[in-house]
Amino acid sequence: MGASSRPVRAAGPARPRPTTPAGALAQAHRIAEAVDQAWHTASASDRIEIPLSVVAALAVRTPDNADERAWVATQLTDTDDDGLLGFLRATWQLFAHVRPDLFPRVALLAAPWFTDPAPDRDLLRAVRRVVDATLRAGLHELLDAARYDIDLFGPLLSVLRTRGARAARGQYYTPPDVADLLARFDGGMPQAGERVFEPTAGTGGLLRAAAQAIRDAGGDPRTIRWVALDLDELALATLAVNVIIWDLGPQVLIGHGDVLADDWQDRALRERAETVAVAGRVQQATRALALLRRLDRTDSDLP
Repeated sequence: MGASSRPVRAAGPARPRPTTPAGALAQAHRIAEAVDQAWHTASASDRIEIPLSVVAALAVRTPDNADERAWVATQLTDTDDDGLLGFLRATWQLFAHVRPDLFPRVALLAAPWFTDPAPDRDLLRAVRRVVDATLRAGLHELLDAARYDIDLFGPLLSVLRTRGARAARGQYYTPPDVADLLARFDGGMPQAGERVFEPTAGTGGLLRAAAQAIRDAGGDPRTIRWVALDLDELALATLAVNVIIWDLGPQVLIGHGDVLADDWQDRALRERAETVAVAGRVQQATRALALLRRLDRTDSDLP
């Protein structure tokens, strides 16, 4: 999901860029601290899905080259409130169009930008602080250098939540070195078409490590059937974004519930099928409307 962008003539300000896995982890934590500071300084709201949504939107729209990244950063910094809101709405609309199968999970992150009435100026001012802090801390550079090596949202969700809130949800972040070790110790390497199931997925740290182990062994994570489950809806929303960042492919099922107590898999399959079907109908209607508009313009040109 690259951003629409254009090259610039001069490079933007230098931003931190990790050169080692340890450096990538340290930068992810710096980004988390910067976002937390920006959000809680500018807003009294405890709706942490809002800063998570902002960072997720910036992450999935990370451009491929340095000039485009500099241009996007400048545009987002200079735009007015309407432009900022438009960027966020367009990003989540694009997500729904490209990956409708994941949209039931990310709906928590998309919803804040489609309210009636629209987000107020105070909220958008706090959002702008988060955008500025995230970009200054080097989000785009981190993802360009180490997107497969890091779980951006594990540290971020942990920092945004209080210790008590994390404990109440049973949600703890698995450090990448531990996740990598567990992925390599957990039996044989999954083969194309096989299923990998993580019943306490959180933001997906163990799935990231498994995908990286598959790549290191010469395999392709996009050929694996990934199944993830957790009780924490917000963590699952960020996991759905991580599916894009880590390029896990189209065969992903993310369920919300308890592996022992719920019919979570049937529900997740049903939600996914319904959302994909609705997205297909919306796309059909959009194409039909575009055709009618072209025909209308053609008719108006006739003598």
